[in-house]
Amino acid sequence: MKLAGPVERLEVVQTVAPLAVRNEVLLDRLYRTHAPAAMRFALMLTGERELSEDLVHDAFVRVAAKLDTLREPDAFGAYLARAVANLAKSHFRHQQVVARHERTVDVRALVVHPVDVVASDALLVALRRLPMRQRAAIVLRYYNDASHEEISRILDIPLGTVKSLLSRGLAKLRDGIRDA
Repeated sequence: MKLAGPVERLEVVQTVAPLAVRNEVLLDRLYRTHAPAAMRFALMLTGERELSEDLVHDAFVRVAAKLDTLREPDAFGAYLARAVANLAKSHFRHQQVVARHERTVDVRALVVHPVDVVASDALLVALRRLPMRQRAAIVLRYYNDASHEEISRILDIPLGTVKSLLSRGLAKLRDGIRDA
């Protein structure tokens, strides 16, 4: 008797398994396909691995929960990237509010962490200094190879704004790297 291979078992699961198991297989496949790119995107936006993982997981749960109602289910990666960008923007906005209202010494500032090689890279430091929309556009274009149209759709901004964000962001990056 020959045992079925992983692909054959997956086909059997998809045809005879209950709906809940089939949905779990679909979600697993979506996560494995789109999470790595979303993680790179989040890491470039935030510069923090743990925060990036949290953002990607939260974004995946939010987008997957709406999977049945997405206008273009094949564009799951774009929906996920947009959700990551929105969550990152919300996170940093929240951090700014906390910083404005915090009156005590930040204990985290007293702890010295070991040097992170990725965080000390001049390009990443300059990238983190950019405004969120410029950073998101640059990361999508030059790290994720997204076209101007894809960036426009993901960030929900006009095509001209994408070009402006990229142009101004690159100029600021050049200045930031020269200053480093």
